[in-house]
Amino acid sequence: MADEPLDSLDPPRARSPWASLEYRDYRLLFFVALFATTAQQMRQVQNLYQVYELSGSAFQLGLTGLAQGIPLFALGLFSGTLVDFVDRKKLLLVTASGNLVIAVALAILTLTGAIRVWHILVATALTSALNIVLNPTRMALISKLVPRSHLTNAVSLNSSVSQAAHFIGPMIAGFTLEWMAIGNAYLFNALFYLPAAISIVLIHTAGAPDGKRETFSFVSILGGLRFLFSEPIVLAMVILDFIIVGVGYYRTLLPVFAKDILSVGPAGFGILSSAPAVGGVIGTVLLLVVRDIERKGLLALWSFLVYALGVGVFALSTSFWLSVSLLGLLGLANSLQAVMRQTTFHLLTPDPLRGRAFAVFNMFSQGANSIGAAQVGFMAALLGAPGSLLFGSVVGGLLTLSCWIMMPGLRKFGTDIVSFSAPDSEKQP
Repeated sequence: MADEPLDSLDPPRARSPWASLEYRDYRLLFFVALFATTAQQMRQVQNLYQVYELSGSAFQLGLTGLAQGIPLFALGLFSGTLVDFVDRKKLLLVTASGNLVIAVALAILTLTGAIRVWHILVATALTSALNIVLNPTRMALISKLVPRSHLTNAVSLNSSVSQAAHFIGPMIAGFTLEWMAIGNAYLFNALFYLPAAISIVLIHTAGAPDGKRETFSFVSILGGLRFLFSEPIVLAMVILDFIIVGVGYYRTLLPVFAKDILSVGPAGFGILSSAPAVGGVIGTVLLLVVRDIERKGLLALWSFLVYALGVGVFALSTSFWLSVSLLGLLGLANSLQAVMRQTTFHLLTPDPLRGRAFAVFNMFSQGANSIGAAQVGFMAALLGAPGSLLFGSVVGGLLTLSCWIMMPGLRKFGTDIVSFSAPDSEKQP
């Protein structure tokens, strides 16, 4: 199937919420996403918990975000260029293997009693460097594995597996921290990369980018940024995500809320860490059932506003189950606006530029998490954990309302998204 034009083999629209899974190579990439993203989320929770156990410092938790963000912005543009000039299947295999090695190294350091906070920070930075290649590589491959008519479906499925991994990973991490030594938990984490690597090897579709490649140069490295700034509505949505999610990035402070405010142990911490993914899964399932959203910009604005307000209420909550529910609402809001952004990138970006475009996408999306983790950690050292999130809630709410009032084009932005760049013959039916 991979050797024939996909659009010639498929009806014009996805026939069911699971239509993209009918394609063998997309199924394999789906499994790669499930195991690799689950492992990423597991280790992030394990790292945060261990840092707080070793240091008891919100400031040190903030440093984990800084360690994640520095490689992201230092290497992000180059990583996207790498995706567009190197075989993408080989890149996936190398990055998955590198993640496995890091997990084993953390396990050895922990089991021997040599582990220090700086070891975890270095491991976080190395993991970030690998994942800024792994994630855009995986996203760039999606468009080669299904026809254009299935892209919204494929992106929604990809988002659903990501949300599921965000639920499963922290939950498993919480239970492993409860039931076994953290060194053994790291070894268990490493095992998740084995099925991911096997799935990568079994993909038949060629990993080389389609079309004529540019000459490798400094200008080509900036191709992803040029694409982003050529699409003003997409740029606005990306910037909103970067700022609002960044100033309201609650995940870094969950160990503080779990231990000092809600008074729950590792299992409760795992539940709190997994709760946003439950809401995220609900959001992506809704999008799979609805198939398409006409007012994409309006949905994104509502989602950003709900996220900002939800962060503020969570900051004030002293009830464990209310906090769990609010985190689920935050995951729902975040997933809705994320699918809108991802679908836009897939539809508008030509394949030879896809790696760089998704590297920029990843820089802003993950950068919001990384910079946000550092920002809320530092603010928590000054204002306390609730005060830090209340500050983020106010900033996020005011920014969303400002864009709502001042950008009518964003409010009205909808199904004509493809018309910005794609020729008539390639528009969605």
